[in-house]
Amino acid sequence: MRIIIGYGNSLRGEDAFGVDVISLLQKKKLKDTKLLSQYQLTPELSLELLEASEIIFIDALYGTDNYALACDITNNQNANLSHHIGPKVIIAMLNNIYNRYPKFQIYSMVTNQFDIIKNKKEYNRCLNLIASYLSK
Repeated sequence: MRIIIGYGNSLRGEDAFGVDVISLLQKKKLKDTKLLSQYQLTPELSLELLEASEIIFIDALYGTDNYALACDITNNQNANLSHHIGPKVIIAMLNNIYNRYPKFQIYSMVTNQFDIIKNKKEYNRCLNLIASYLSK
C-alpha cells in the first residue's frame, strides 16, 4: 500500500502546502493509497506506516527559490529525535525498530513565507502539479 503524508500548519500560509496537497488528493479516488494529513511528523506516526510499501512525504521547505518544487529520495539513516523530526527519522524508525523498509520519496515546495500565501497563483500551480503527479 502507498501512503501519502502531507504535513504542515494550515494557519501559517505556505507552511500548509503538504496539508493542502492532501486536501486536493482526497477529492480523487486513488487506488491502494492511504492519505494522511498531519500538523507535524511524530514518532507515533510510524505505527500507521507499518503496512506501507511506499511512503510519500509532502511539505514546505524553507529556502530562497520560492515556488520551486524539490524532490529528495536519498536514504539518510539519521535517527536523532527532537521536537522537529523529519521524514528520514520516521523511515529510520521503521527500519531500525520495526524491520520495515518501504520505498520513500519526499516532495517539497520551496518557500520563505510561512505566515502568508504570498503568490496564490504560483502556490496553486505547485499544489496542482504535485497532486496531478501523485494521481497517476
